[in-house]
Formats: sequence, structure tokens, C-alpha cells
Amino acid sequence: MLQDFKELEQKIDKIEEPKRVAVVKAASEHSLESIFELADQGAVIPYLIDDQSAIEELIAKMDIKSSNYHIVDVSSDEEAAFKGVELVRENKVDFIMKGNLQTGTLLKQVVNRETGIRDKDVLSHMALIDVPAYSKLLGVTDGGMLLTPDVDQKEAVINNALEVMKALGYAKPKFAVLSAAEVVQPKLPASTDAAELTKRFENNKECIVEGPISLDLSIDPSIAAEKGYGGKIQGDADVLVASDVVAGNTLSKSMLLLANASMAGVILGSQVPIVLTSRSSSAAEKKYSLLLALQVSHAQEEKGE
Repeated sequence: MLQDFKELEQKIDKIEEPKRVAVVKAASEHSLESIFELADQGAVIPYLIDDQSAIEELIAKMDIKSSNYHIVDVSSDEEAAFKGVELVRENKVDFIMKGNLQTGTLLKQVVNRETGIRDKDVLSHMALIDVPAYSKLLGVTDGGMLLTPDVDQKEAVINNALEVMKALGYAKPKFAVLSAAEVVQPKLPASTDAAELTKRFENNKECIVEGPISLDLSIDPSIAAEKGYGGKIQGDADVLVASDVVAGNTLSKSMLLLANASMAGVILGSQVPIVLTSRSSSAAEKKYSLLLALQVSHAQEEKGE
């Protein structure tokens, strides 16, 4: 169990070989700052995809120590996205980081049927959030990719998130499938889907999936005890599974804006992890997301994927 991002950062010390990272549209200070902080520690080798002169101008202004990086000169967002995906196909990079371009531009190349790198039917976003008021890092999925997932897609979302949690060293993470209450209500799809997912994962030895369950019972042990909740999750969930993109997005952002939380995020379901932060995200969020992708990438390598 990881308590905060400091513990995630400490995992860098265990990295023996740096990972190669394609930074698509890299000519932004936040992107360069976060990637070179890890490059200076020997954790990554950046492949900076953008207008070469723009990258060189920024690097000249910044206090960058590492000289172990590559610049891939391109002239447009579309070309940058294509090149990033191409580098994955050619096994020249281990994962992708989105820089200063629209998410859709990058994902269009990722899911291209002829030249893309989609590995599974469902791409989903996993947010890992450091909330000071919670006892450990808390996952939220999916608040960035699937608009209104059906129960089969939610099953895939859980499996994608499970890959992340296993990469972080969790033996049997607890997934709380959220609804308004712990009662199955036929007219509320969130509750019926949660009950179905609980059945599907009932005999899974790698994780606990439980729902429908409310947010308070998922993350507050005192409320779970007060209400006499008898489930396996007693206010100690590791991952919150949202009913749709609005719920997932709102949940994550409310923690960031109202609870002084920090976030990392990664996209799963392609051949490699994809760091897909907002263009307005801080350098710290980009760095934590890179750290998360590093752990997933190393876990995939150990499995031989």
C-alpha cells in the first residue's frame, strides 16, 4: 500500500534501466521540466517530438543537466502524434507522454486501425490521487475516456486499473463500484451494473470488487462501522469505480480543488502506457504521472508484454 506520492517517488531508486519516453509536442516548459527532472535521475530517456528550434530554445533557457535525450523534428500536431505512435510500433520508446496538443489528436493516432497501437477493446483512464485526508493513495476510474460505459466496458476498466495497482505492488486491491446507496435499484443503472460486476469478480483472486456502495462507506471506516455495513470494503477502498465520465471527472476534480489533493493519471489499453495530463496541468502532476507510467511500463516488461 502506498500512502502518498513521496513513496511513489522513492520507487525510482529501484529502477535499473531508464525507460524511453516519447513526449508528443514537447515544446512547453511544464513538459520539459517534468521529463528532465526524471532524466537527470537516470529514470528516463526523452524523445522530444516537436519543432526542433522551439525545443532547443526552451532547453537553452532552462537548467537542464541531462544530455541524454533525442529531438524528433516535426512541423504539426498531427505529424507529432503520428511519430509518437510510430516510435512505439518500432519499439524505440516504452511509453508516451502528451505534451502541448489536443488529446483527440493524439488518441486518433493511437486507435488508428492500420497504424495505431490499441492493444485492448477498451482504453480507460486511471487517476491516482494523493488526498491528505485519506490514509493512502486513492484510484479513480474512469473519469477521462468512456462517456457512459456499459457493464462490459466497466469490467474492462476494472481490469485496466488492476494492471496499474499490481504494478504498484498491491496484492489484492479493493475496488468500490460506486452508486448512491448499497441497495440495487432496477431503475438506476449504476446500481445494477455494480451488482453484476461484483458477481463477475466474485472468484477473482487478484482483487476485491464490491458494489453497489456509496462514496462514504467506500472511504470512511467510521461511517461503515456506524451503518453496520457488512461488506469486504470497510472505508478502505483502493480504487473508486465511477458510473460514467461525469461522475469520475467530478470526483477527481473535487478532490483536487476542495481537498488539496495531487493527481497522477495514465491511459491503459494500448500497447504502452500513455501519460495524458491536461495542457494546463502543473509540472508536479506531469511528473507524478510519469512516475506512475514508469511503474506500469516496468511491470509490463517483467511480464514480457
